[in-house]
Amino acid sequence: MSLRQDRVADQVRDTIGRCFQGGIISDPRLEGVTVTAAKVSPDLQVATIYFRLYSQTDRDEAMRGLKSASSFFRRKLAASLELRRVPQLRYFYDESVDKASRIDELLFQLR
Repeated sequence: MSLRQDRVADQVRDTIGRCFQGGIISDPRLEGVTVTAAKVSPDLQVATIYFRLYSQTDRDEAMRGLKSASSFFRRKLAASLELRRVPQLRYFYDESVDKASRIDELLFQLR
């Protein structure tokens, strides 16, 4: 990724992450959602948001809540990003922590 993509991705992650702090979002489907990473396409038109759940919220429910809040997030991004076009948002559950735990478990069993 280019330096500009990295900077825009960091701004996207920080802006959306701030929306989850301080009770700005009142959707119960988004309780316990934490934004872990963001990646932006080379043309800055699509932003991929990775999230984790730290509550008992269902993953599919959280995904529906994120999709319904996309217009709200894009308005916040428009105010904070200095871009001609605000990127479209895609959401994916971040499974890296689960995979790392599984690898640690397998390595522990080998000892």
